[in-house]
Amino acid sequence: MALGVAPFVMQASESVITVCFNASLLKYGSDVAVGSMTILYSVMQFAMMPLQGLAQGAQPITSYNFGAKNAPRVREVFRRLLTVSLIYSTALWALVMAFPRTFVTMFNSDPGLVDYASRALRIYCAVLFLFGAQIACQMTFVSLGKAAISAVVAVVRKFVLLLPLIYLMPALMTDKATAVYLAEPIADFLAVSFTVTSFAIVFRRAMKRIE
Repeated sequence: MALGVAPFVMQASESVITVCFNASLLKYGSDVAVGSMTILYSVMQFAMMPLQGLAQGAQPITSYNFGAKNAPRVREVFRRLLTVSLIYSTALWALVMAFPRTFVTMFNSDPGLVDYASRALRIYCAVLFLFGAQIACQMTFVSLGKAAISAVVAVVRKFVLLLPLIYLMPALMTDKATAVYLAEPIADFLAVSFTVTSFAIVFRRAMKRIE
């Protein structure tokens, strides 16, 4: 049951956030802006799905060694997971920043939409390189028996940070459609900072407990 908490929260929150993004873009932008959001979300899955797969693959190894009170092995597994996840998210971020049109044209070939979505993609994915740390820490919480904390950091990212920013940012900028897209990287940066700080505290305590 605990293993399924974080993924369920993430999937449910994604649906709510997508509706909010589309409503705001329809209000401040156009049909092209809304259409672009679908593409941006699809591109983001290039990061989310593999990272979640890596983290879920590491979970049974981490859980087993944590239960066996093998602290050095738990640290090593997490170190490798974090390293691989950051390498992947950084590499994908670099490709998105360098070739946004290539990613957009995977989903649509309309010239106007491609131009608009390519510009929006660079904004939306501005801090994608940090996602490796977000997912590695968030999913490892579950392996340490802290599924509730994993759910909390998922909720903080989407509902505490991103949801308000979707509506707050347009009030602070002239280009309101761009402001809506900016909500994502700002929320992600703050969420990663919160998640990594929380994980460092919990992980240190957990290792001391089994050593």
